[in-house]
Amino acid sequence: MKPNCLVFFVLISCALLVSFSSITDSYGHGLGSEILPPELLGFKMVTLEVSSNPILDTDTREIYFSLYETDTGITVKDVTYSITAKKENKLLFDQTFQSDDGIVMLKLIPTESRQISIEEQNGDFFGSMFSPNKMIDVKGNAFATGGFYNFKIILSTDEQIPELGGTSKNILNYDVGISIPDKTYHDINDANFGQQQLGVITYYSQIENFNYDDKNRTVNFSMPFDWSVKNIDQISVVHQELIIPKTFGDLMTNNISVNVNGVQISENLVTIDDFSYNNRIIHLVVGKNDLLNISKEQENPNDKMVFSFSPTQNDLSLSNVTANGQYRINLSWQPQNIQSDSWTTFMVDITDVFLLDRPVLVNYDLSILYEDKIIFQKNSNSTGLKTEQDIVEFLIPDNITGPIILQFENLGGNELAMANLPVVVNRISVVETSIPPWIKNNAGWWATDQIADSAFLEGIQYLIKEGIMVVSPTETSESAGSQQVPVWIKNNAGWWADGQIDDDSFVLGIQHLIKVGIIVI
Repeated sequence: MKPNCLVFFVLISCALLVSFSSITDSYGHGLGSEILPPELLGFKMVTLEVSSNPILDTDTREIYFSLYETDTGITVKDVTYSITAKKENKLLFDQTFQSDDGIVMLKLIPTESRQISIEEQNGDFFGSMFSPNKMIDVKGNAFATGGFYNFKIILSTDEQIPELGGTSKNILNYDVGISIPDKTYHDINDANFGQQQLGVITYYSQIENFNYDDKNRTVNFSMPFDWSVKNIDQISVVHQELIIPKTFGDLMTNNISVNVNGVQISENLVTIDDFSYNNRIIHLVVGKNDLLNISKEQENPNDKMVFSFSPTQNDLSLSNVTANGQYRINLSWQPQNIQSDSWTTFMVDITDVFLLDRPVLVNYDLSILYEDKIIFQKNSNSTGLKTEQDIVEFLIPDNITGPIILQFENLGGNELAMANLPVVVNRISVVETSIPPWIKNNAGWWATDQIADSAFLEGIQYLIKEGIMVVSPTETSESAGSQQVPVWIKNNAGWWADGQIDDDSFVLGIQHLIKVGIIVI
């Protein structure tokens, strides 16, 4: 009997060791932090948490890997991390780290080197009381920008089993995606609102091909993207943010439409955030199922995701939220094309954001500003009705052209309840600009006084009249003043000739000369 018992004990021991050496796969993809589903590790249920945090006032970002017991929250001791890191499907490193306290912290440090270097830093006794035992500096130029990072992680522990007089190897596999935001700014020169700076925050991959189409009031940009079902299945969301300065009236409309690769995006995936005083932020959050639908609908799938943001068709009314976050102001006007020396009727709606945008009756002060000077003031009240708007009539002075600001203040007697909305007087219609290349030579000679003002301007005037040079139609002011050419226009011509500014920037100067009557067409 004893030999039989010994054989039985050995068989049971082997079975236990096999069951303890389990390999489990778990997945998490997409945001700035991930808490993976609980998994059995030996006799314990454990959870892996991965999070990303920036270091204040630096370009360095920390990524934490923490394995802890699900029931107690206590980290698992003596964990081996085998980490394969990729950024946008490009291998960064494949490395193994031993962690006494179950935590590994990677510090992603941008440098100019294309080579990835890895330096382990074991904390001292006092440091380990407040920070992970295992800290790794990972350096390289790949970390100069954000994007989507993929980590394939194999975790292993050696667990003591006193009953068996030995240890068992426990292994877990994880596939984790972390999005690190990448912010870029883009300067544009709009025909009506002048110099503006738009921003994009991407949480997936670096953007490219940014442009603003002022004719259609559309922001376009793209980023690399793998449209395969395999890749989409591993993505939680694709999140993009468009930052718009609130001085840019053409993109302060009530509604913004977005399409991706020519496919119209459902409005419930687009959120307009007007709670910053200086900027509007358009959030686009596209989930896995939406990505699969776009993949099926797009006509010519490629390796890019192309985004287009524009005001909803035929929606020219503007919207903004007061600085205290309580009121939303909706503004429309007639006629649509505001002209100097003519009456304009502004229609004002005010809703309470805290009451889910219900119309409210509230007192407010309105000032209209042109070049920072007040040209109109009125105290008024919103109607509090869905069917009726407050009406403000204003005769635009004959010397006003370009952006004017409607400044709303003291809503409900609250000094913090204030917001601005910009509109344009004598809007410049934007058409395709066409300039013969040889005009650049003439512009350069003019900028250096080799050609007289009159000769250059007469030449430009002739080319526009004959259709050889095409610029957007421009309203001419009846009160043309001095025939002196402003210095900035001549400077622009020289910069344009040297390739320092684009055609549209040069044409703005020509349009100004038409406006003030120096060039007559």
